[in-house]
Amino acid sequence: MPLCLKLSDYDTAFEAACAAIGAGGIVAYPTDTLYGLGCDATNKEAVAKLRKLKGRDSKKPLSIIVADFPAIEGLCSLSEKQKGILHRLLPGPYTFILPLRHRLPICEGLEAGLRVPAHAFMRQVSKKLGIPIVSTSANLSGEKEAPGADDISPSVLEGVSLLVDGGICQYAQGSTVIDLIQMKVLRKGAVRQGDVFEWEK
Repeated sequence: MPLCLKLSDYDTAFEAACAAIGAGGIVAYPTDTLYGLGCDATNKEAVAKLRKLKGRDSKKPLSIIVADFPAIEGLCSLSEKQKGILHRLLPGPYTFILPLRHRLPICEGLEAGLRVPAHAFMRQVSKKLGIPIVSTSANLSGEKEAPGADDISPSVLEGVSLLVDGGICQYAQGSTVIDLIQMKVLRKGAVRQGDVFEWEK
């Protein structure tokens, strides 16, 4: 079983998460939606190890967490319309499909899902390390997702360096996936009260 640290001991958990991801390890962590599995999204070996742990098809893209809007701009080529939508909805319980400037090990093409979750923990880890971090649900592919740390299966935890226990996630459901290339919602999940997707075709 991995090292387990409570989010309430923030500084210890933060330093441990930075160290684990920096060393090529996998961390299980809370977000605003569900618990995620994360690693350095620029590290091919770490991404391959995470895919193997989840049993995820190598052709299926993985999403990433970044710290803030400037980090998105560094990774993606954005139109003014896309920028306006991102400014309005982030941080929040959304994954946005966006065009990458350069290919990353998380996907075969130049389109990827990016998150800036309302939960600050992994955003701060990403900011400190200066890298995007994989954000995929903390479960084996096809199995039940984990709204709480206790919901993560032992078979997943066996491959994790660190578990950060932050209790039950705010929304306790998957993010809403919004394709800002095709301008449409691909998957309806968590939605912050008051948010409207009026750009849909």
